[in-house]
Amino acid sequence: MKVSIAFERASHVNSGTSVDPEELPWPETEGRVMRHPLLHLESDPRGEMTHYGGLVLAQQFVRRFGVAQRLDSSLRLFRRHAPYHESDHVLALAYTLYADGRCLEDQAVLQGSEAVRRLVGACRIPDPTTAGDFLRRFKTVQDVEQLSAVIDEVEEAVWSKLSRKVRRRRKKHEFALVDLDGHVKPLYGVQKEGADFSYDGRWSYQPLVVSLGGSGECLKVVNQPGSARPSDAAAEALKEVLPRVRRHFRNAIVRGDTDFDRSDVFNAVIDEGAYFAIAARLYRKRAALVEAIVEESWKPFVPRADREERSRPSRHVRTPNWRRQKAAVRSFRTLRTIKQWVSEIAYQPHGLGAPCRMIVRRVLIEENDGQGALFTHFRYRLVLTNLPRSYTPRQVIDLTYQRCDQENVIEQFGHGIAGWRMPVAEFMGNSAWLEIARLAWNLGKWIAQIALPREVVRWEWKRFRRHFVYIAAKVLKTGRRLVVRLAGSHRFLPDILTAHVRLQT
Repeated sequence: MKVSIAFERASHVNSGTSVDPEELPWPETEGRVMRHPLLHLESDPRGEMTHYGGLVLAQQFVRRFGVAQRLDSSLRLFRRHAPYHESDHVLALAYTLYADGRCLEDQAVLQGSEAVRRLVGACRIPDPTTAGDFLRRFKTVQDVEQLSAVIDEVEEAVWSKLSRKVRRRRKKHEFALVDLDGHVKPLYGVQKEGADFSYDGRWSYQPLVVSLGGSGECLKVVNQPGSARPSDAAAEALKEVLPRVRRHFRNAIVRGDTDFDRSDVFNAVIDEGAYFAIAARLYRKRAALVEAIVEESWKPFVPRADREERSRPSRHVRTPNWRRQKAAVRSFRTLRTIKQWVSEIAYQPHGLGAPCRMIVRRVLIEENDGQGALFTHFRYRLVLTNLPRSYTPRQVIDLTYQRCDQENVIEQFGHGIAGWRMPVAEFMGNSAWLEIARLAWNLGKWIAQIALPREVVRWEWKRFRRHFVYIAAKVLKTGRRLVVRLAGSHRFLPDILTAHVRLQT
């Protein structure tokens, strides 16, 4: 059977941008195409230009969904406003990360741009020093949770405004893929509050990241000391995330690595009426059960990547495996997968009231020293799940290991929008920074789902910014209107204009 999931993986390959060679211009004279003429540089004192023209989409999104009003009604960090409100600081930081900011000081780029100030309707933007002071005003867990709750409200509002076709498909057919993972963020300041040594001896924080498979939305981020396991906060996070997700999807499937193989996580999923498919550790008792599986119960298994490779049309010339050839020349010891099998047994983990399914994948490994095969041995990979029997073991394994795409989400959260920066010394301040980074991250995902072509939701931030943020624009105030004129030569200008209209309706 076909597993219905949210947001099938879209192609990263650019589509629809090729130009007919007959329409391309040709130089009028012979020689190089790039002539590098002499340029004369002048300044425009009016300050109406900006290369962040794509902020118009983020600003329009904030306006439509009332993000500023939601923030001001929930956050109470200032006794009086002189003149900034809580929403001014949160959105200034979110816009900075959304544009290309890497630290608090980069907020000065937006602060010094008259065009950006006009675009967001501000006479001034908070200074980076006041931005750091704002983060330090988050004193308690409740302060951070209030900010997180506002982002959750906006997320549900966005899901409710998706097209009717998408909403119906989600509610009747699709399972939300809720992925769990942690990230060790090394710290170089010895005065970082709440930091500790991780399992590998690094001075760090170790946040938990909960994301939505397919779209890559960040559903929850929980900051933790480096000595904590990501799974320590997973059960409480799932109790908040799963009810919200199940209101908009048919159901949810929670996926995670072996760190989340624990009874409190399983019980949290079961209590919410959802499903889990989590990689499991090979304990001694489980190893004995696996060894007892009769040979007739093992079925051949071909990994999804190999199945897709076989279904593609064959090339005339197959690209050689250069790594394998070099390893053989240098007599390096290498491991090669020969064959795989899959089987299933019933198993009741400690702390669960009923047995679940344990999917076992047996992998035959050949060890080679470059001169020939030394020996072969078996390795076992386990998956615990409470999915119904209609999901075959092969489908469960495919579904579980597709979670590995969350590593790209975590990498982009740090290198795409600088979410792992941790700019202040206070633990709660850095927790608030993670929530603001989550808001900036989701802004791009929400705008892509509502108003942009479907494949954009899978783009990396570098590509997203080049096409939908870095746009030359002039911001003009004419009478009672504020007009943003975008560069007409931008290749995605029609999509941007369409997106602006969709965000207004």
